Amino acid sequence: MNTAEATREILWNIDSPANVIIMYSLMVVSLFIGFTGVFRRVELWSSGKAEPEHLGRYIERFHNLVRDVLFQRKTIREKTPGIAHTLIYVGFLSLLFATSMVLIDHDLGIRIYEGEFYLAVTILSDVLGFGVLLGTAVVAHRRYIQKADQLHNRFADSLMLSILALLIIQGFLLEGLRIHATNDPWAAYSPIGLLVSKFFWSLSLEATSALHFSVWWFHTLTVFFVAAIFPYTKFFHVISSSANLFFQDSGRAKGALPSPGNIEELIEAGEEFSLGLGTIKDYSWKQLLDLDACTSCGRCQAVCPAYASGKPLSPKWLILDTRNHALALHSKGELTESLMPKPLVELDSKLQTFFLQSSGVSTSDFSEGTSTAGSYRASNEKIHDSVLLIGKSAEQRISGEVISQDTFWSCTTCMACVEACPVGINHVNQIVENRRNMVLMEGEIPSEAQATLKALETRGNPYGAPEDRILWLDGLKVPILEPGDSVDYLYWVGCVSAYDKRKQSIARSLVQLMEHAGLSFGILGTAEGCTGDPARRLGEENLFQSLAKQNIETLKSVQFKTLVANCPHCFNTIKNEYPQFGNLDDGQEVEIIHHSVLLKRLIAQGKINTNESDQSYTFHDPCYLGRYNDEYDAPRETLKSVSGLRILEMEKSKEKGMCCGAGGGHFWMDLKIGERVNVLRTDQAAETGANKIATGCPFCMQMMEDGVKLTERDDSMQVKDIAEVIFENLKR
Repeated sequence: MNTAEATREILWNIDSPANVIIMYSLMVVSLFIGFTGVFRRVELWSSGKAEPEHLGRYIERFHNLVRDVLFQRKTIREKTPGIAHTLIYVGFLSLLFATSMVLIDHDLGIRIYEGEFYLAVTILSDVLGFGVLLGTAVVAHRRYIQKADQLHNRFADSLMLSILALLIIQGFLLEGLRIHATNDPWAAYSPIGLLVSKFFWSLSLEATSALHFSVWWFHTLTVFFVAAIFPYTKFFHVISSSANLFFQDSGRAKGALPSPGNIEELIEAGEEFSLGLGTIKDYSWKQLLDLDACTSCGRCQAVCPAYASGKPLSPKWLILDTRNHALALHSKGELTESLMPKPLVELDSKLQTFFLQSSGVSTSDFSEGTSTAGSYRASNEKIHDSVLLIGKSAEQRISGEVISQDTFWSCTTCMACVEACPVGINHVNQIVENRRNMVLMEGEIPSEAQATLKALETRGNPYGAPEDRILWLDGLKVPILEPGDSVDYLYWVGCVSAYDKRKQSIARSLVQLMEHAGLSFGILGTAEGCTGDPARRLGEENLFQSLAKQNIETLKSVQFKTLVANCPHCFNTIKNEYPQFGNLDDGQEVEIIHHSVLLKRLIAQGKINTNESDQSYTFHDPCYLGRYNDEYDAPRETLKSVSGLRILEMEKSKEKGMCCGAGGGHFWMDLKIGERVNVLRTDQAAETGANKIATGCPFCMQMMEDGVKLTERDDSMQVKDIAEVIFENLKR
């Protein structure tokens, strides 16, 4: 056979004028309904407040779109679901491509669906289409057989799987019937279709044609049904998730929270303003898009330390419940006036209401605890009870009226959810923005946190008298800088390392290492104050800005080339968040680094040498060093410089490392719900068999030491900062 002649009759057995007219008429109707739904969702996003930082830099955004959408960078990181999604995604693209070629050839009259190109498209769509079926089988197994905790099963989720499987099965039935009826000479290029055709060996040509006709119309109606309901189902994530990934990069430093602007200037302006996220009307267009992008895959929930320890927070359900609240209000026309004709708006509202209700969401009042959570999460009563009332009014406060305030206070801001999310949702920003509204606009904050914030306001630190900040220097000759002084390295000690007697060992070890290396360095002494990190994470943005401005002026008063901080929270705040309020250097470029980076450099330069050690360590990654600033190697390379020292990695390490439980203000705010996060993390460290835990954060050190005590491992495990490890093994 001459492959150049290869082709097949398009619309075989269905090519009568009446069938074609009916088909295209139904297609137009279904596409119009689907377009209405898509347009209404775009209207919902556009009802949000402006957020210009997510616009611009479109070439860079297009590159990210190719990386994250086309090549599924973050989706494929999880092995089993990654393989399943890839099979579905690639197969779907191949079938979409094949359908597009049919359209070009048949409807536009451009003859391309023939010859070797036709054969290549045929075999690829056949094999990869079967891959879609395999992918849906894997997903169904995880969802219905394994019953993974991070997944849930309701009408909206099951519908997508069922339709995908049905479409593929219909396609193979049609291919098999066509091959059997036409004795297709190119059937070998449709191996799955050829195999299916064998099941119809006993059917006559008339019976085969009749069955093919019926299946074809069933398949066509299924496709048009999908086109019509597309915006109301999980199929819509093809658009919303892709759009969210395109707009995800704000240009803001990865470790920085969004700034509401200079609060002092807002107050002086004398105009009314609101801070944070109070009601759904306060959400920006990008935050609304975040809500709509969620595919409910549960990867964020699977890595959340708050959820793992039984607290009333699932990042997944926080996003989904807020989205359902927005959709319920939008379906009632409470968020924006539509540009669509009233009959289309009413149709969209009915469809949206139906699919919300089919997923367990009511668009009117419901009693406490009977929202989306009810039938999904009955096994976790804390999560179930966290949802209060969805879709009653656009004036409902999200925290306290839609979702329990404990949900927002349970977050440690570790960013594990953001790191895991394959569609670019930033859960932490929305949580902290809700905290801002609670604290600044409503005066609502846990009592334990109030004491810390009061201390920051009155003393500039959460521990003690400002003059006591330098007591840790006893016996050490460390220069305390005065305005106008100049050094190569400015050591930012941080409140914990300055005041807490156990953590003072970190500061003492580090300055002695710097002195041993012959560095020109100094500290600010009593002029140093809290960076404001706990205030900002707790939602007290006004106090944070006050502390930040004061510290920026202090830093400007001295000259330095490099600022070194042993606390990742101080490091992140000064490096990534202070630039929102002014430069540190009056025009001179300065470098801001974590002490692990400094130690790594000094060791590489031969300025620090170590003795041998036979100790085994496991390293706990600080969230604000790792996920916030992508620094995973420096602390490990520093430890590895000690000859003989073994590093035994925890299963959850580096990007997947679990939080110690101190972030987000939890160091000063102990929510007595569920287990302690640091206990879970200590158990993970103990599983490695290491007898010591190394940290690069004074907060992590405290939490891990507490975890060792609470799990009664005092005799078998020790916790040390990397600076302490190097100083203890220093070759004098």
